Amino acid sequence: MIQFLSPIIKSGIGKSFKNKSILLSLVAIPAVAIGIYHQNNQGLRFYTASQVKMNEAAFIAPQLSPKWDFSPERILSDAKKIIDTSNDFYNAMVAIENPSIENFVIPSINFENENSLAINQLTFLQHVSKDKLIRDASLEATELITNFDIEISLRYDMFKQFDKIFNDLKDNKKYNDLKTATPKDYEIFKYVEKCHKDYVRSGLNLSEEKRNEIKEIKKRIALNSLQFSKNLGEQNEFVAFTKEELEGVSDDVMKQFETYTDEQTGEQKFKVTFKYPDIFPVLKTAKNPNTRKIAFNADQNKVPENEKLFIDTLKLRYQLGKILGYDTYANYNLDIKMAKNQETVMEFLVDLKDKLKPLAEKEIEVLKAIKKTEAQELNMAYDDHYYIWDHRYYDNKYLKDKFNVDLEKISEYYPVESTIQGMLKIYETVMNLKFIEETDKDLKSTWAGDDVKQLAVWKMDDPSKPEFVGWIYFDLHPREGKYGHAANFGMAPSYIDKDSKRIYPVTALVCNFSAATADKPALLKHNEITTFFHELGHGIHDLVGNNGIGRFNGPGAVPWDFVEAPSQMLEFWTWNKNELLSLSKHYKTGEKIPESLLESLIATKHVNGALFALRQLHFGLFDMKVHTTTDDNQIDNMDLVQLWNGLREEISLVENGDEMNKGYDSFGHIMSDSYSAGYYGYMWAEVFATDMYYSKFAKDPLNTKSGIEYRDIILARGGIRETNDNLKEFLGREPSKEAFLKELGLQ
Repeated sequence: MIQFLSPIIKSGIGKSFKNKSILLSLVAIPAVAIGIYHQNNQGLRFYTASQVKMNEAAFIAPQLSPKWDFSPERILSDAKKIIDTSNDFYNAMVAIENPSIENFVIPSINFENENSLAINQLTFLQHVSKDKLIRDASLEATELITNFDIEISLRYDMFKQFDKIFNDLKDNKKYNDLKTATPKDYEIFKYVEKCHKDYVRSGLNLSEEKRNEIKEIKKRIALNSLQFSKNLGEQNEFVAFTKEELEGVSDDVMKQFETYTDEQTGEQKFKVTFKYPDIFPVLKTAKNPNTRKIAFNADQNKVPENEKLFIDTLKLRYQLGKILGYDTYANYNLDIKMAKNQETVMEFLVDLKDKLKPLAEKEIEVLKAIKKTEAQELNMAYDDHYYIWDHRYYDNKYLKDKFNVDLEKISEYYPVESTIQGMLKIYETVMNLKFIEETDKDLKSTWAGDDVKQLAVWKMDDPSKPEFVGWIYFDLHPREGKYGHAANFGMAPSYIDKDSKRIYPVTALVCNFSAATADKPALLKHNEITTFFHELGHGIHDLVGNNGIGRFNGPGAVPWDFVEAPSQMLEFWTWNKNELLSLSKHYKTGEKIPESLLESLIATKHVNGALFALRQLHFGLFDMKVHTTTDDNQIDNMDLVQLWNGLREEISLVENGDEMNKGYDSFGHIMSDSYSAGYYGYMWAEVFATDMYYSKFAKDPLNTKSGIEYRDIILARGGIRETNDNLKEFLGREPSKEAFLKELGLQ
């Protein structure tokens, strides 16, 4: 998933059909010397930072990393200063009688570029700070900045200035034609065009009465989204079980649970939180079906206070779309995506559902047979049902029994330190980059001390002249109050400043991977390796942008139904034998993972893949159903509980039993401006991701030539050109869905 913090908070999750066990991704390494790699005729060598002293001058970053020494008071003070300064700037801009590129557009670009980092730091801290007071201040600052941004986006006087300039440029080939315009002039035109379109989509071409109505609607939606996210981030809920009820859960996992004595029964109870490293192992390995049922439904029913926020937001979105001239909110939000309208999306989703159903029905029968056999072995009654809380358990059991895949055993070969080193090595080889950890305490600054790693990233196209590309942070393990999923947060984009100097980007990976225990280091499950690869892909997208205007660089610059494709493509590396072998190093012995164990893991890539894809389609179709209402009465009369659970049974082919839950209360994507009526984008983007991988990397995953082309055509161009044109240039042809359908087993 990718998160963009400015000007409006947006959220998302990175997830793929290929990896049916990947964590929901809406990415702090322990002390590890992330090193430097050098490509030479003898192959790839790894250097620690201390071994680079002979050429250290070449790796002095030309831009210091940002400082994170914020107090609650400073956060709010800085937010108010930014708002005051911005007000002064925009008031000056609208006072210009004859706006032009020189006196209006370029100052606007510079002002936007220069303020992005400051704003994003203030709004980011709510997700990651150890200090609750700082998190609360960051949330308050976010509300102030968001409301101000809404005010600015609805300033009619600013729209009129942009409208004048847009009408001057729209038919001028000196600016609007990629073939005849200079890169700088074309970029300026695209900036004016984008701003103008954003104003129109905000209703600035409507009456003042409607503009004021839109303003209030947007503010309420933004406030609901912030509160929804805060409720999820701050929740400390858990479900408690006895040791007997957790039979099957490994000793290593049991050690991470807090314990207490039940006052009524005197029994020792184990607290299972709803953080991934706690809840997933219980759902996958607890033998008692009632334990799994209780755990699953408790997790699904967390943060019940979010339901009112969700329902209110649905009503507000419908009203927004209606005022802006759209029959549904979905059609409003899809207008700027590749799919363009809800009919195209529904056709895509329903077609996939129908094609996948026969495969999924066969997978269900296999899993039910495993359930029946286990019931006989345990002398339990078999009820001929397959419930939603059964699925992770019997999917995991099938992998162990049929393929001899023990995911916890496999994780012993992937300690965080060496695995991260190996993953960076792959990225360095494919994209010709270099990562260097900042260990100087005088230069390093993070929001959570040594829980977070800070790295400088360099481009090595000319090894004699390394080219700095930016800063990246890794914050990888859970802690109280921290954002609960996995995401890349873009802090500051790359851009050219008013003195024609390149300003370098800053980005952060925030995850919740398994932490170290008293007797073991942090070990990565295979799905966590895949999640890191995915989120680092978003981070690299942030770092290598080479446009002059910040808003056109990074993942946020491309259509939202393509944004996941570059990172989804990179997940393929985590299913390749050679790459997984190179990453492995047993935490005790240092041995490589046995090839037989690796081959068994890889053989499971598509096991129960149709069921996983249908689960994704449940999310996507629920998202579309709630955002394609055509009047307020439909929302008032909508039975969300029935819709959520009914669609799951119909689409995912798993039963709800006697339990109806409210999983939509923690469905963070659906409260995002970008992912609402947009969750289909994960599947849509997978078409392009699969096509790119099989066309360019399947035969030679470490091909640097293809990697540089991918870096420079797909990533570095950001949103300045049409996505489909970039794909055609990279692939050498029109994109095709053939590889995607083959990957799903549909061809």
